[in-house]
Amino acid sequence: MLKKNITNSKVKRKSLGSFFVSLLFLLTFLLVLFNKTDYFVVNKVKSFGIDVITPITHFISSPITIVTNIGLRIRDFQNFKNENLKLKEEIIRLKKWQTLAIKNSRENRVFKRLLNSTSHEVDIIKTVSVIDQSPGMYSKLVTINAGLNYNIEKNLAVINEKGLVGKTIFSSNKKSKVLLINDPTSSIPVKTLSDNSYSILSGTSNGKYLISTFTKDNELPKVGDLLVTSGNAKIFPRDILVAKVIKVSEDRYFALPYVDFNNLNYVQVVKSK
Repeated sequence: MLKKNITNSKVKRKSLGSFFVSLLFLLTFLLVLFNKTDYFVVNKVKSFGIDVITPITHFISSPITIVTNIGLRIRDFQNFKNENLKLKEEIIRLKKWQTLAIKNSRENRVFKRLLNSTSHEVDIIKTVSVIDQSPGMYSKLVTINAGLNYNIEKNLAVINEKGLVGKTIFSSNKKSKVLLINDPTSSIPVKTLSDNSYSILSGTSNGKYLISTFTKDNELPKVGDLLVTSGNAKIFPRDILVAKVIKVSEDRYFALPYVDFNNLNYVQVVKSK
């Protein structure tokens, strides 16, 4: 009886062991299957996301991307516009400096020529600017920016680097009027450098030439002779270049002034020493 019980017990343990082994195998199989199934599901989800969700996301985000790009382009355009304005301002500033530099360079050249052309026989009262010009048919005048405040009075000679310009005829406190030598009412005593023959010149109505109104002993100069102030009048210092003879007739001659009256910028008011 005891032996039978022992045998039954062994059979039960053996059956129970087989059951657990089978159960373990089944669980292992289920775990492997679950892992495989989970991997398959994940891949399916990924594929779904790539195939379906991603295009939808792109479609939804496209307007935002477009608006963002437009905003960036507008910002870039505004930056370009601001930089363009800055460049234009810089160009304007550089042009102003260039104009000022050119002006200063011209002024320096004029001043050097004035200094080189000024005779030791004259005293310089003031170097001035021409601020207004009225070369009319009946009067050829310019206005300079100095007057009684610099001791500039009536009947003082005015010259530039090329020669005789005219004489002062009126002075206020800060301005003066200058009658040009090409005015018909002007009267300039001159002499020729070649033979010291004396004469008096006046302007013409068109202002291009000077014409003789008097020649001493009726001695006319030759074409090409240079004319300078004679110093006979107290207004004009002697030996200031005036004109060049270009035409001689029976009783008078024509001369071309050395001064360009259409381009008067700076002049000097002088007097004899």
